[in-house]
Amino acid sequence: MGNRIIHSAATFGVALGVLALALAPAHVAHAAEDRGPVGKITERVVPARNGPSTAPGAAPSNGAATPARAPESNQPADRGLSITSGAALNSQLVKVRTSGGTGSLSFRLLDPSGKPAELPPGLVFGSDGSLSGEAPSVSTPKTITYLIQVQDSGGGKASRTVRLTINPPLSVQGGAIQATAGGKIKSPVKFLNVSGGTGKYTVAYSNAEGGAMRMPSGLILDGAGNVSGSVPASAEKMAGLTATITDEGGARVSMPVEFNLAPALEIATNPVELTAGAAIPAPIPVVSSMGGSGAVRYTLLDKDGSTPARLPEGLRFDSTVGALTGLVPSTPQEGRYVVLAQDAGGGEANARFEWKVNPQLQISLE
Repeated sequence: MGNRIIHSAATFGVALGVLALALAPAHVAHAAEDRGPVGKITERVVPARNGPSTAPGAAPSNGAATPARAPESNQPADRGLSITSGAALNSQLVKVRTSGGTGSLSFRLLDPSGKPAELPPGLVFGSDGSLSGEAPSVSTPKTITYLIQVQDSGGGKASRTVRLTINPPLSVQGGAIQATAGGKIKSPVKFLNVSGGTGKYTVAYSNAEGGAMRMPSGLILDGAGNVSGSVPASAEKMAGLTATITDEGGARVSMPVEFNLAPALEIATNPVELTAGAAIPAPIPVVSSMGGSGAVRYTLLDKDGSTPARLPEGLRFDSTVGALTGLVPSTPQEGRYVVLAQDAGGGEANARFEWKVNPQLQISLE
């Protein structure tokens, strides 16, 4: 049940978002060609592999903001393209789009000084304006500025700067869900911890056959790696669960998820008799638990079980161990309470608890 750290090998081509480029002055080879570019390079919204394409300027399906139009030449470079170490890029997913011009086009990748650029090992820039290959491994983010230049068969040229950022690998820890049979996890509990990678990540779940996982009714596993909702009484439907984590930089990690289902939480209380005015020398346990998962916390309620109990002044109830401590009231009395137990896996149980304060101990001589 120990934690596992998995670094992405990223063998899948995935959508990488928008390749946003900043407009820069056209670079010319000779003084005679020193004129404005024929045509221009514009941004392109990149569709996911085998997924629906998104027209330029249309809102992406994931709710991200609509890409802005290409800035003018006097504006700085756009945010650029960010990829994750080890991510495999599909040449059809990252590609420059042009408008205007004449005839066929050819692309070149240059450094800021206008010389042919060298990409990091593993990456290839194609003459069609595409970026493909596998992102090299880095331990800290690395950003490089390039110039993409396009020339058409009519002699027109245009260029734009782009910043390419390579981020550290996507790392995932965890993969074990602790839950109590029949319980209810009211607040989402994270069972996957994700670090590194690029931008936001999403989590998808599949069953042992590789198909979409059909969760038991009421149980929720969300796209951030949290679990909440009603816990099933049987773990049969949760066998063979796999989580696949995908980030915005093209990395993907798949890992098995353990679903550890503990027996239902049960508690038992012990009637307590105390002597009036005495100081309790050691915590007196009033409740014990069985089953459940994780740490158990106890709450002492009034006899109706709906409101917190008000103990006599000086007497305290320890919610972490379910015990009484402090000073016993000086007046004999008795009463009934309800102890509510809740564990980390959503389990819950309650039981009645009775207590009695006997008269003070006295001594006399005959």
